[in-house]
Amino acid sequence: MAGANVKSTVIGVVLAAAALVSPGTWRVGQGDVRVICPLTVGGSFEAKTAALKGSVTVGANGSQTLDGSLAVDLRTLDTGIGLRNEHLREKYLEVNKGTGFDMATLSAIALTGLSPIAPEGKGSFTGLLAVHGVVRPVAGSVDVRRAGDSLRVKASFRLDLPDYNIAKPRYLGIGVTDNVQVEVAFDVSRGARW
Repeated sequence: MAGANVKSTVIGVVLAAAALVSPGTWRVGQGDVRVICPLTVGGSFEAKTAALKGSVTVGANGSQTLDGSLAVDLRTLDTGIGLRNEHLREKYLEVNKGTGFDMATLSAIALTGLSPIAPEGKGSFTGLLAVHGVVRPVAGSVDVRRAGDSLRVKASFRLDLPDYNIAKPRYLGIGVTDNVQVEVAFDVSRGARW
């Protein structure tokens, strides 16, 4: 009988903890974004930034879709070469056009193979990606691991430039292929500020 009371107490504590955890908001901490740009003549270069911010909340009624969004400031992308940065930001991404062009935003994020309440392990995701004034569905892989009091998230997906009305990047006969790979790594924690 005492064992049954202990068992029911443990189950009660677990259920109470789950109820407290489930409505929590995950906020982005330190992050890194890499866009790997294959060249038409072979090889590639990377455009990088740490300007990632956002937060997501577990959706209502057990929905796999997270409320909130993650955003990257495209004005901070750095390829390591000044002229290439200028062309990337101003000519192709047209970040100076303002809202809808200066940020890339992922929303309506749904996880597959991971619990949105306590995500840990490997899975996949879908979402809506807004880039260059265009919003389109995107899908990729995600790996979530515990890192102290937070989680370390690594995600990757392919981005097709023509889908976002981005002109074919070309300079002196060398260009970037139509498909680039986006790799994102960031820490998330409950209640942390971004």
